[in-house]
Amino acid sequence: MSATFVAYVIGGLLPIYKLFADEVPAWTVVSIRIISAFIFVTLLLRLTGKFKHVKQLWRSKRQRNTVLAAGLVLGGNWTLYLYAIGEGYLVESSLGYYINPLVSVLFGLLFFGERLNRAQLLAIVSAVTGVLILTFGYGKFPIIAFSLAISFAFYGVLKKKAAAEPLSGLFLETLVTLPFALLTLGLTGANPLALPTEALLAIVMLGVATAIQLMLFGYGMPKIPFVYVGILQYIAPTLTLILGVFLFNDIFTPIHFIAFLFIWLAVAVFTISGISSGRMKMKKVS
Repeated sequence: MSATFVAYVIGGLLPIYKLFADEVPAWTVVSIRIISAFIFVTLLLRLTGKFKHVKQLWRSKRQRNTVLAAGLVLGGNWTLYLYAIGEGYLVESSLGYYINPLVSVLFGLLFFGERLNRAQLLAIVSAVTGVLILTFGYGKFPIIAFSLAISFAFYGVLKKKAAAEPLSGLFLETLVTLPFALLTLGLTGANPLALPTEALLAIVMLGVATAIQLMLFGYGMPKIPFVYVGILQYIAPTLTLILGVFLFNDIFTPIHFIAFLFIWLAVAVFTISGISSGRMKMKKVS
């Protein structure tokens, strides 16, 4: 469980890079993030002698294509996330990852034939209510939050379908997005080496931290009951929300508070439901 816990803590603290690279455009940040993550994963594969797993993964057409598709979805999620952070939408980003588990439930229904119980249905209704409050309160649908939630949930679907070895899977995911990163730097004329040293280091460490986060998640998730994953995944958006409000002075109005109450209610119901179902399964097994 410790690996998964650390993975979500890292995910929640990633916006800290903004303290050192606030003026760097989002496209440049995401490009350097992809390149640094790719280099870090490549070095790890070389040091651990696990490139054979990459070859095995590449030979399986179904797994290869699914992992490559997951990489493209993840790249889009990264781009939107960094744009949101760069533009000061940390609270809305946090909302997106609070909604994400509920979207994952719906995707489980659509892609894996899973069924909703009453508690999960109540959680979804409560979350939708919170989103509607935000929408009508500001006259604007939280498109960033929903896009983040849907893209990351779909990434999870592809990862589950691929069932690839974590490190080799992450290598292909960063590999497929690498040409876009290099092309973006070329088209925008951005020169990473011309950035202030602290900004460049912060963004490079962002890429390394992201790779570590995804590897820890891929390592830890299969080893613990999924109900614990459901609980732990709220660590990241909670930390992001705290950073947004107290460190970056993001807007958090009474309307936000009321809407988040419904979201938090959904989280509580969803978590309690997961714990209950997990206990029932353990009793049946015993």
